[in-house]
Amino acid sequence: MAAPPWPLLLLLLAGLPALHHGVSIAHAFDDDVQRNILQLQGPISSQGDEADGLVEEALLPEVALPEAEVLPPSSKTQEGLLGTLLPPSAPSLAEEVSAVELGEPQSSSEAETQEDDHGGSCDRDIPLEKTHMVAEAVMKLGANLLRQVELENGKGNLFFSPLSISLALAHLALGAANQTEQQLLKALHVESVPCPHQALRTVSQHLSQTTLSIAARLYLQKGFPVKEQFLEDSEKFYRAKPATLSGNSEADLAAINTWVKDATHGQISTMLTELPASVVMLLLNAVHFRGFWKNKFDPLLTEPDTFYLDDELTVSVEMMRARVYPLSWFTLDAHDVQVARFPFKGNTSFVAILPNHPEQNFSRLLSDLSQANFQSHFPKERPTMVKMPKLHLQHHLNLEQALRQLGLGELFSAPNFRLITEGPLVVSSVQHRAALELSEAGVEASAATSVSMYRSLSAFNLNQPFLFIIQEDTTGIPLFLGAIRNPNPSAPQERKMSDCAVGNEGKLFPCSVDQEKP
Repeated sequence: MAAPPWPLLLLLLAGLPALHHGVSIAHAFDDDVQRNILQLQGPISSQGDEADGLVEEALLPEVALPEAEVLPPSSKTQEGLLGTLLPPSAPSLAEEVSAVELGEPQSSSEAETQEDDHGGSCDRDIPLEKTHMVAEAVMKLGANLLRQVELENGKGNLFFSPLSISLALAHLALGAANQTEQQLLKALHVESVPCPHQALRTVSQHLSQTTLSIAARLYLQKGFPVKEQFLEDSEKFYRAKPATLSGNSEADLAAINTWVKDATHGQISTMLTELPASVVMLLLNAVHFRGFWKNKFDPLLTEPDTFYLDDELTVSVEMMRARVYPLSWFTLDAHDVQVARFPFKGNTSFVAILPNHPEQNFSRLLSDLSQANFQSHFPKERPTMVKMPKLHLQHHLNLEQALRQLGLGELFSAPNFRLITEGPLVVSSVQHRAALELSEAGVEASAATSVSMYRSLSAFNLNQPFLFIIQEDTTGIPLFLGAIRNPNPSAPQERKMSDCAVGNEGKLFPCSVDQEKP
């Protein structure tokens, strides 16, 4: 039976949630054994076999980042975060809070972790087994962002790191107060997590003991007054050491991009393309993942093959193959999808999800699957015939519109960041870049998120038609009313530059001037 021509859904790196497209699974039989044929299908940019390969024996060298602490990867493995962290008998943090509200006894160490970070009482580390709520929160944010990005551009490839974005927004929340803080915690889905910054630190430390490295940096304009507590907490919870912007935009931009390039082992060479002079603070983080397949693909079997975009269109791609691949996969009938897990060495895996019909809403499907706890369904591995395309992805997201849709519009207008500095401070830009290389040896993936901030000055410009009232303030009686449509009716009128003709080289022709008759 031929493989069904349905589109690719997404990729999930357990411990580094990252979204792409999906999988296609069909059945094939020979005389002796049933085999399952797995094919990944979707638009891909690929390179030659040798150029794309990850070589386990020839790793990229670790790069020491100046003044920034990068949590180093090691070979230590622990229980996975998605759906497997918490034993059924262990109470969650939320359950322990409920126990306190009900007056049930609680140890002093447990009580200390219930208080808010800003109260200064979240001083002890939170056990890893009690941070499963963070994994759920990161997945929810990823699904929400996927939905918003799909609305903007639902046709192309998509790849990003919900972990990197979560860490950046949580770092921002560290300096927020009142409604701004509440909105950030709600968008992050950690509003019910006691000591969320503490929990994220515990998760980051765990992830950095696997095959992931995490780095953070806090760039500050020279002379910008930042509260000492925010600087201390930034380093304490997010390992973000401060660095000073020189004031030379070109030099500062080069320094920022070099830092990201080093933190991502060269995968992201250009994080920002411009740095406005008005920027007074930049929150920045980067994550880098390198995983080697537990069962590698043979490069000699990789060859051009058909990738089915939909019922009508196909594209030729470099397709990796395995005749007998030990694979754990299953069909989730309630959601009409097939799910497969490709393990890396260590405690991470590549999870591929395929809807059995076209035109699937990927973000809604991801939300439904998360609620269904699909991670607990994986059966024992069985011999499977597999096809998987080589992938080379570079993706950039300007997150302002998506964050506005998630209820964070205040960040870009009138937020409260009084825990960072006195006076107005506004987010001007949230940028995210991600890169992926998938080859016969494994996967290398990186992402970086930046939050640019500037000082906002209150402004009220009467530079277009307006109405005015002269009133007596005690009684509110209007003494005079006016409507101004042209403050200078005797002056020549000119067309706005945007209305002028544009030449072949993109230059604006001078606009005609219409003299108003007296």
